[in-house]
Amino acid sequence: MAAFAKIVSSLDSLQTSCIRAIADHVSQHKGGLKDLPREVKDNLVLLFSKRGLLSDDVLPKIVSPLIRDLDLSESDTSDEGLMALQVCKKLRKLDLNAVKDRRENITSNGIITISQSCHDLQTVYLRRCTSIGDEAVIALAENCPQLMHLNLGGCLQITDRSLKALAKHSKFLQSLNVSKTKITDTGIFSLTSGCCTQSLKELHLAHCKDITDDGVESVLMLCPNVTILIFHNCPLVTDRSRYAMEEVAQRGGVMKQLSWTVY
Repeated sequence: MAAFAKIVSSLDSLQTSCIRAIADHVSQHKGGLKDLPREVKDNLVLLFSKRGLLSDDVLPKIVSPLIRDLDLSESDTSDEGLMALQVCKKLRKLDLNAVKDRRENITSNGIITISQSCHDLQTVYLRRCTSIGDEAVIALAENCPQLMHLNLGGCLQITDRSLKALAKHSKFLQSLNVSKTKITDTGIFSLTSGCCTQSLKELHLAHCKDITDDGVESVLMLCPNVTILIFHNCPLVTDRSRYAMEEVAQRGGVMKQLSWTVY
């Protein structure tokens, strides 16, 4: 048994070395990626993800239908690359956050296509994907009923239409980031009277210039399980919101994180 375990360990080390060699010289191995065993491809996805190597021409060759989590935040991926993910029917988490600057090559069309194929999505990160509009969020809300975590921070085109769609369809929504978007109190009112009022735990509204005390109070009064509320740099917010927070605290409400600016 000891000898067998040693052989298995040696084989694992050899496979790891081969995978690293492929990642180190990916341009030389692109032609053969498609023919690799699935378990090798799965390991390559993890390594390529960390190194930002999941480009449009690589993704179709190594993603498998069984993949559940995919981090493309470091990779230069566009809508073309997302087309390859249509086979990933079990995909639950997709991270397209822009790590440094804004990401413009992911558009609503790419997200709509993903939502129509990957109905099990629970977590979608789109921070600073500035070409994303309401149509993408509406498609996610309608096609992905298990959606729980959605980051739209810095998606400058997002409006109240997105919040209305989430309020109507996303009953499991737990965390939502709409900082630096075009949302107003009207969208917040939709969210706080929709199907996710009990599930919502975290809401980011920072730098939303059209949010007022009315919107903040709506969250505090109608979403009892929100424990993280971020609304700093909202120029229309006044001391009224602070008084509302104090009232919630007096009723026994507990906040884990609060961030706000009073003007």
